[in-house]
Amino acid sequence: MIRRKERKEGLVPRDYWGSSWMNPMSVMADMDRLFDDFRSEWESTFLAPRTFARELVRQPLIDLADNGKEYTVKAEIPGINKEDLNIEVTENEIEISGETKSEEREEDKEKGFIRRERRYSKFYRSLPLPEAVLSEKAEAELKDGILTVKLPKAAPPEKKTKKVPVK
Repeated sequence: MIRRKERKEGLVPRDYWGSSWMNPMSVMADMDRLFDDFRSEWESTFLAPRTFARELVRQPLIDLADNGKEYTVKAEIPGINKEDLNIEVTENEIEISGETKSEEREEDKEKGFIRRERRYSKFYRSLPLPEAVLSEKAEAELKDGILTVKLPKAAPPEKKTKKVPVK
């Protein structure tokens, strides 16, 4: 489609049709402007530029479950090798990130690829935990595109109480 730039003057001057008569050309120009505004707003809202789409960092879907003595975090990260994963656990937060790159090979050209969009993938997710955990005892497993991380809870600190005599 051809997007029109600002049209300040039409083919027929506005006062040609007189003040009491609605100019059909101005109605058409107004409709063109309305459609152009709508199209540009729609494109800027829903169609991201290609460079922006490539740099997008996706966030994997995560489930957090409380199993009594530990938390279990499950994240969907299909197509990622365990070597490309980075999991960091602090006392009250878990961060899961990763990045994969595939290089073009000669066998790819022989397979007849016309378009390759799955060459680069990057993701990051940070999740605050409701209670403190023992980060040094965390365990992770990757199976069938699902990452499972078990985080044992830290024992709550003992509350020291003191009996206060009443005078």
